[in-house]
Amino acid sequence: MLRCVNLTKSFDKMLFSEFNLDLEPGEIVAITGPSGSGKTTLLRCICGLERLDSGSIFLNSVNITELKPEMRGVGLIFQKPVLYPHLSVEGNLKLGSKKGDFSNALNEVGLPNFNKRRIETLSGGEGQRVALARALLAKPAVLLLDEPFSSIDDELSDRLVKDVKKLLKDRECPAILVTHNKKIAQNFADRVISL
Repeated sequence: MLRCVNLTKSFDKMLFSEFNLDLEPGEIVAITGPSGSGKTTLLRCICGLERLDSGSIFLNSVNITELKPEMRGVGLIFQKPVLYPHLSVEGNLKLGSKKGDFSNALNEVGLPNFNKRRIETLSGGEGQRVALARALLAKPAVLLLDEPFSSIDDELSDRLVKDVKKLLKDRECPAILVTHNKKIAQNFADRVISL
């Protein structure tokens, strides 16, 4: 379970103040709000890429607020997949886990036999599926998704939303989705929070 207690962060202006969230095992929460409201910054604070002004983050009752990102057990998927073109699909997956079952990971995200494919041959949706497979191979205790469905066309986005939601539910992996798109938020999440 993820608990965010009184999270506060400001830069030139206050982004969020005393933000609280309890995320249960297997639960998916979507956070919506206008550009500049702090949605992405909130995810970056939870995974340790940004420091909070105040507040605490607990994962399975352990205070992870001051831990380095790689020690937190939190996965993050960005708006555009961060994939390395000099590596094959399997080479990119090995960055998530050296010893994972890569064929099974690709089957889970609907990309069977993509192990040897080159990154530049992937469509946007396929790239996001590879990024998801890599994130899940690391066995995160919670997965954060920063607008991962926004850079692909609507039809593919709808299918990807459905597939990713099923995969997370099957694994009982709790997740937080940040999105501008209220339709995606409602289709993907168990509950929606406006920031």
